[in-house]
Amino acid sequence: MGALSLRRSIVLDPLEFKLSRAVYMRAMSGLGLNFSNDARAAELAGDYCSSDPDQLWSLNWETVTIYMPPYMGNPNPRGLIIAVEGFTLRRLLGDGVVPDIVVTDFDYEPDNVIGFNGIVIGHAHGDNLDAYIKYAKHVHRLIPSVQVWPSNCSILIPGFTDGDRAVYLATYMGSRQIIVRGFNPDAQIKRSDEVKKTKLKLAEYFISRASRLTNISISKY
Repeated sequence: MGALSLRRSIVLDPLEFKLSRAVYMRAMSGLGLNFSNDARAAELAGDYCSSDPDQLWSLNWETVTIYMPPYMGNPNPRGLIIAVEGFTLRRLLGDGVVPDIVVTDFDYEPDNVIGFNGIVIGHAHGDNLDAYIKYAKHVHRLIPSVQVWPSNCSILIPGFTDGDRAVYLATYMGSRQIIVRGFNPDAQIKRSDEVKKTKLKLAEYFISRASRLTNISISKY
Protein backbone atom coordinates (compact mmCIF):
# COMPACT_ATOMS: atom_id res chain seq x y z
CA MET A 1 0.00 0.00 0.00
CA GLY A 2 1.36 3.41 -0.90
CA ALA A 3 0.87 6.63 1.04
CA LEU A 4 -1.16 9.40 -0.49
CA SER A 5 1.16 11.18 -2.86
CA LEU A 6 2.61 14.55 -1.96
CA ARG A 7 1.07 14.58 1.54
CA ARG A 8 3.21 16.28 4.12
CA SER A 9 4.04 15.25 7.64
CA ILE A 10 2.92 17.53 10.48
CA VAL A 11 4.60 18.21 13.82
CA LEU A 12 2.49 19.87 16.50
CA ASP A 13 4.80 21.86 18.82
CA PRO A 14 8.28 20.33 18.46
CA LEU A 15 9.42 21.62 21.86
CA GLU A 16 6.47 20.08 23.70
CA PHE A 17 7.11 16.84 21.82
CA LYS A 18 10.73 16.78 22.99
CA LEU A 19 9.70 17.45 26.57
CA SER A 20 6.95 14.81 26.58
CA ARG A 21 9.25 12.27 24.95
CA ALA A 22 11.90 12.82 27.63
CA VAL A 23 9.31 12.61 30.42
CA TYR A 24 7.66 9.38 29.35
CA MET A 25 10.88 7.62 28.41
CA ARG A 26 12.27 8.38 31.85
CA ALA A 27 9.02 7.38 33.60
CA MET A 28 8.69 4.11 31.66
CA SER A 29 12.35 3.13 31.98
CA GLY A 30 12.68 -0.49 33.05
CA LEU A 31 9.02 -1.37 32.48
CA GLY A 32 9.59 -3.35 29.30
CA LEU A 33 8.40 -0.98 26.58
CA ASN A 34 10.19 -1.04 23.23
CA PHE A 35 11.12 2.50 22.25
CA SER A 36 13.95 1.33 20.00
CA ASN A 37 11.48 0.44 17.24
CA ASP A 38 9.66 3.78 17.29
CA ALA A 39 11.68 5.03 14.33
CA ARG A 40 10.86 1.92 12.32
CA ALA A 41 7.18 2.36 13.20
CA ALA A 42 7.29 5.99 12.04
CA GLU A 43 8.80 4.96 8.70
CA LEU A 44 6.14 2.30 8.17
CA ALA A 45 3.13 4.29 9.40
CA GLY A 46 2.89 6.68 6.47
CA ASP A 47 2.58 3.80 4.01
CA TYR A 48 -0.96 3.27 5.33
CA CYS A 49 -2.03 6.90 5.16
CA SER A 50 -5.41 7.15 3.41
CA SER A 51 -6.50 10.63 4.42
CA ASP A 52 -4.77 13.99 4.04
CA PRO A 53 -3.62 15.28 7.46
CA ASP A 54 -4.30 18.84 6.25
CA GLN A 55 -8.03 18.15 6.40
CA LEU A 56 -7.84 18.43 10.19
CA TRP A 57 -7.73 22.20 9.74
CA SER A 58 -11.05 22.15 7.89
CA LEU A 59 -12.93 20.96 11.00
CA ASN A 60 -14.55 23.23 13.58
CA TRP A 61 -12.46 22.84 16.72
CA GLU A 62 -14.07 25.64 18.75
CA THR A 63 -15.61 23.19 21.24
CA VAL A 64 -14.48 19.55 21.46
CA THR A 65 -15.87 16.67 23.50
CA ILE A 66 -13.43 13.82 24.03
CA TYR A 67 -14.76 10.48 25.28
CA MET A 68 -12.27 8.09 26.85
CA PRO A 69 -12.56 4.69 28.46
CA PRO A 70 -14.33 4.17 30.88
CA TYR A 71 -17.08 6.36 29.39
CA MET A 72 -20.32 4.84 30.73
CA GLY A 73 -23.09 6.55 28.76
CA ASN A 74 -25.30 9.68 28.82
CA PRO A 75 -23.15 11.36 26.17
CA ASN A 76 -24.48 14.96 25.97
CA PRO A 77 -22.15 15.73 23.04
CA ARG A 78 -20.99 19.26 22.27
CA GLY A 79 -19.04 20.43 19.25
CA LEU A 80 -16.57 18.16 17.52
CA ILE A 81 -16.61 14.61 18.92
CA ILE A 82 -13.49 12.50 19.49
CA ALA A 83 -13.63 8.88 20.68
CA VAL A 84 -10.52 7.40 22.25
CA GLU A 85 -10.16 3.71 21.26
CA GLY A 86 -12.56 1.30 19.57
CA PHE A 87 -14.15 0.55 22.95
CA THR A 88 -15.45 4.11 23.27
CA LEU A 89 -16.46 4.26 19.61
CA ARG A 90 -18.70 1.24 20.19
CA ARG A 91 -20.30 2.80 23.25
CA LEU A 92 -20.92 6.13 21.55
CA LEU A 93 -22.47 4.50 18.50
CA GLY A 94 -24.69 2.53 20.85
CA ASP A 95 -25.81 5.84 22.35
CA GLY A 96 -26.60 7.24 18.92
CA VAL A 97 -23.51 9.49 18.74
CA VAL A 98 -21.25 9.28 15.69
CA PRO A 99 -17.78 10.68 16.45
CA ASP A 100 -15.91 12.84 13.97
CA ILE A 101 -12.55 11.35 14.94
CA VAL A 102 -11.24 8.22 16.65
CA VAL A 103 -7.81 8.31 18.29
CA THR A 104 -6.38 4.83 18.81
CA ASP A 105 -3.31 2.63 18.77
CA PHE A 106 -5.47 -0.39 17.93
CA ASP A 107 -5.24 -2.10 21.32
CA TYR A 108 -8.75 -1.80 22.82
CA GLU A 109 -11.53 -3.32 20.71
CA PRO A 110 -9.80 -2.32 17.45
CA ASP A 111 -12.25 -4.31 15.32
CA ASN A 112 -14.82 -1.59 16.00
CA VAL A 113 -12.74 0.87 13.98
CA ILE A 114 -13.03 -1.21 10.81
CA GLY A 115 -15.76 0.31 8.65
CA PHE A 116 -15.89 3.59 10.60
CA ASN A 117 -16.36 6.46 8.14
CA GLY A 118 -14.86 9.27 10.21
CA ILE A 119 -11.20 10.19 10.57
CA VAL A 120 -9.01 7.75 12.48
CA ILE A 121 -5.79 9.00 14.03
CA GLY A 122 -4.02 5.64 14.15
CA HIS A 123 -0.88 5.59 16.29
CA ALA A 124 2.18 3.53 15.38
CA HIS A 125 4.91 2.83 17.91
CA GLY A 126 7.57 0.26 18.66
CA ASP A 127 5.30 -2.08 20.59
CA ASN A 128 2.28 -2.27 18.28
CA LEU A 129 3.63 -2.80 14.76
CA ASP A 130 1.81 -6.10 14.23
CA ALA A 131 -1.53 -4.63 15.34
CA TYR A 132 -0.95 -1.45 13.37
CA ILE A 133 -0.31 -3.35 10.13
CA LYS A 134 -3.27 -5.64 10.77
CA TYR A 135 -5.82 -2.85 11.29
CA ALA A 136 -4.47 0.22 9.52
CA LYS A 137 -4.99 -1.28 6.08
CA HIS A 138 -8.72 -1.65 6.82
CA VAL A 139 -9.31 1.94 7.95
CA HIS A 140 -11.14 4.11 5.40
CA ARG A 141 -9.73 7.51 6.46
CA LEU A 142 -6.48 6.94 8.33
CA ILE A 143 -4.14 9.70 9.41
CA PRO A 144 -1.14 7.95 10.98
CA SER A 145 0.37 9.39 14.14
CA VAL A 146 3.87 8.57 15.28
CA GLN A 147 6.07 8.78 18.36
CA VAL A 148 9.24 10.19 16.76
CA TRP A 149 9.90 12.69 14.00
CA PRO A 150 7.66 11.81 11.01
CA SER A 151 9.05 11.09 7.57
CA ASN A 152 5.93 11.11 5.36
CA CYS A 153 2.13 11.30 5.49
CA SER A 154 1.72 11.30 9.29
CA ILE A 155 1.35 13.55 12.31
CA LEU A 156 3.47 13.89 15.46
CA ILE A 157 1.39 14.88 18.49
CA PRO A 158 2.98 15.50 21.91
CA GLY A 159 2.03 13.17 24.74
CA PHE A 160 2.09 9.43 25.29
CA THR A 161 -1.34 7.81 25.64
CA ASP A 162 -4.26 7.96 23.23
CA GLY A 163 -6.20 10.08 25.70
CA ASP A 164 -3.67 12.83 26.26
CA ARG A 165 -2.77 12.85 22.55
CA ALA A 166 -6.44 13.52 21.79
CA VAL A 167 -6.37 16.44 24.23
CA TYR A 168 -3.15 17.81 22.77
CA LEU A 169 -4.58 17.47 19.25
CA ALA A 170 -7.67 19.50 20.14
CA THR A 171 -5.53 22.05 21.94
CA TYR A 172 -3.19 22.66 19.02
CA MET A 173 -6.09 22.72 16.57
CA GLY A 174 -7.26 25.81 18.44
CA SER A 175 -10.07 24.52 20.64
CA ARG A 176 -11.29 27.09 23.15
CA GLN A 177 -13.14 24.53 25.24
CA ILE A 178 -12.33 20.83 25.66
CA ILE A 179 -14.74 18.61 27.55
CA VAL A 180 -13.20 15.30 28.61
CA ARG A 181 -15.56 12.47 29.51
CA GLY A 182 -14.29 9.26 31.06
CA PHE A 183 -10.80 10.13 32.24
CA ASN A 184 -10.47 8.27 35.52
CA PRO A 185 -6.94 7.27 36.54
CA ASP A 186 -8.39 5.20 39.41
CA ALA A 187 -10.54 2.98 37.20
CA GLN A 188 -9.19 -0.36 35.96
CA ILE A 189 -9.16 -0.25 32.15
CA LYS A 190 -7.91 -3.28 30.18
CA ARG A 191 -5.51 -4.19 32.97
CA SER A 192 -4.10 -2.98 36.28
CA ASP A 193 -0.33 -3.26 36.44
CA GLU A 194 2.62 -0.94 36.93
CA VAL A 195 2.85 -0.10 33.23
CA LYS A 196 -0.82 0.94 33.06
CA LYS A 197 -0.67 2.90 36.31
CA THR A 198 2.38 4.81 35.09
CA LYS A 199 0.73 5.53 31.74
CA LEU A 200 -2.31 6.99 33.47
CA LYS A 201 -0.13 9.19 35.66
CA LEU A 202 1.64 10.41 32.54
CA ALA A 203 -1.68 11.10 30.82
CA GLU A 204 -2.84 13.12 33.81
CA TYR A 205 0.38 15.14 33.74
CA PHE A 206 0.22 15.83 29.99
CA ILE A 207 -3.45 16.82 30.14
CA SER A 208 -2.56 19.26 32.90
CA ARG A 209 0.11 20.76 30.66
CA ALA A 210 -2.41 21.19 27.84
CA SER A 211 -4.75 22.92 30.29
CA ARG A 212 -2.29 25.81 30.46
CA LEU A 213 -3.19 26.61 26.87
CA THR A 214 -6.98 26.21 26.82
CA ASN A 215 -10.01 25.52 28.98
CA ILE A 216 -10.34 21.81 29.83
CA SER A 217 -13.05 20.27 31.99
CA ILE A 218 -12.84 16.62 33.05
CA SER A 219 -15.41 14.14 34.35
CA LYS A 220 -14.57 10.56 35.34
CA TYR A 221 -17.40 8.95 33.39
